[in-house]
Amino acid sequence: MKTNKYFFTAVGFLTGITMGVSILVFSAFTNGPKPSGPDAGISPVTANDANKFVKNYMAGAASFNQVIKGFTIDRAQLDAMNRIVQENSNLTGFRIYFGTDNNSRKIAVVVGVDDNGNDAVNNTIYTTDSHYTNPCPPICDGNSTITKQ
Repeated sequence: MKTNKYFFTAVGFLTGITMGVSILVFSAFTNGPKPSGPDAGISPVTANDANKFVKNYMAGAASFNQVIKGFTIDRAQLDAMNRIVQENSNLTGFRIYFGTDNNSRKIAVVVGVDDNGNDAVNNTIYTTDSHYTNPCPPICDGNSTITKQ
């Protein structure tokens, strides 16, 4: 009888461990990063369209009179930057401009920057959804040890 008690306890324990690991593995693969491509909100645009989107944004932008502490770059913008550098590995950096598309949606315009500090408009320019793209302030992590004074 004592052997059966330990046997069932061990089987129950191993079953629990197996179920827990299975749930962790399942959630790791279902909640992973979004794939690159059109589903990630990355779209190539012409320099003229990018200009129009930035002008749309500037027409309604509020004046900003604070010191910028930082800037959020989301995963879609990083994916756009990686695509740009694959096209031209000689670029020295990137710029992200705020924009508003023709449907009044906030977007970000991602463009490469050359050695002279100029926008590389002859390379592909991308727009991305702008869910998290904002300067800090006003959109900051108020609890971050990096920005506490």
